Amino acid sequence: MKKNLLLIAVLFIGLFTNCTDGDKAIETVLEEVERGAVLRTSLLRNDEFVTSDLSSGVTIVLEEMDVEDGALLESVDVWLEFKDRTPENGTDHIPEKRIEIIEKGRFESSVNGLPQLSYSLNFQEALEALSLSVGQVHCTDEFVLRFDLGLSDGRRFSTANSSSLIIGSYTFFSSPFTYSIPVVESISPDLFTGTYIIESILDGPNGPTFVESDIVEIEIGRSASTRQFLAYHNLYHRGLEEKRLWDFKIACDQTFFGRYQLSSPEGSCRFNAAPLLLGPDVVNAVINPDDDSVFELWFVEGYLGYDGSCDFTTAPSRYRFSKQ
Repeated sequence: MKKNLLLIAVLFIGLFTNCTDGDKAIETVLEEVERGAVLRTSLLRNDEFVTSDLSSGVTIVLEEMDVEDGALLESVDVWLEFKDRTPENGTDHIPEKRIEIIEKGRFESSVNGLPQLSYSLNFQEALEALSLSVGQVHCTDEFVLRFDLGLSDGRRFSTANSSSLIIGSYTFFSSPFTYSIPVVESISPDLFTGTYIIESILDGPNGPTFVESDIVEIEIGRSASTRQFLAYHNLYHRGLEEKRLWDFKIACDQTFFGRYQLSSPEGSCRFNAAPLLLGPDVVNAVINPDDDSVFELWFVEGYLGYDGSCDFTTAPSRYRFSKQ
């Protein structure tokens, strides 16, 4: 494990030039690995199902890390849930169902010498796994894929028993265990991209969520419907951090804010508190998918209760984007 801990330390020290602040993040990461295990997302691609393409699907590469360099790995259970977000067509919500058990023997060795799993799931396979017909699934519905990691000593790890610094996206670990796969329709690559002025229309619990800049550049992300931009969260450490990457999806007439988005590796209101997480609201903003001149993005701060010890638990925030 020494080489991996050294790599982690180098990455976090590179992010934080102030040793006091950096130590907090490093200590949290090392403690998480020492007492358990993670499934680090080394690749996430095409995390969406396209209504017109049953072969469309998600590809995830996971690297298992534990205190024994992967020797504690026993198996991974794969769970799938269907969330019907189009009630006008009836409600076909299907609770989480275990669709597969992946034994250690299916893992390969990563470049770090740790167990690595390449996992793919396409639209057709997801429908069959949950006994759904294509007619029951519509654009803006959502599949939720979750991995449950089992160790040889009997312990299990998933989203519920990991810290926000571990499950947060765009970090070294990015180990959320759970992945959202919205159902979308194809959109033109030039839509919802370019230069936008952003305006807070509903401030978060600490004021406007994004600070220091009113202009962002939106680009295509890891899939055809994913869009991303760079901005500072209001809890970022001035002079110590670069802008963070934020992502959302265009799904027909709605925008979906991505899950597990970390405010900052040090983003909290109290010393040694777990950083604040952002994620999708229970209701998404309605948009015109053919008109990207103005659209809104609705999300929450304190996603899953990870509020950075700011004592608000979960609170909504909303932004308006105007194309220039």
